[in-house]
Amino acid sequence: MSKLDWLGDLAPYLPSAFGALVGLRYTKDQNPVQKASSFFMGFGLAVYFSPAIAETFALGPKSTIAAGILVAVLGMDAIGGLLAVAAAFRANPVGTFKEWWAAWRGPS
Repeated sequence: MSKLDWLGDLAPYLPSAFGALVGLRYTKDQNPVQKASSFFMGFGLAVYFSPAIAETFALGPKSTIAAGILVAVLGMDAIGGLLAVAAAFRANPVGTFKEWWAAWRGPS
């Protein structure tokens, strides 16, 4: 039993990841703890980055809120993908590295 297992109890109450709705591969593979963790980390990114985005582009209050929601949704998907990749790397480091190396290099 891990210290983070209680996060899995929150997963049914969290919104689904946007990437899972549009069919991104790694967001579908999240376990409940990863889903809850990525939700809170995405929210943290939104709290940090939305004021910076609003200040950079001179946005008003409503646009700042919209930017925060967008950053939270995209952050949740990005972090969820990174968590799934980290889990795959932990299970099979060489195979995961070969997959990513081939994906970055493209067809040879």
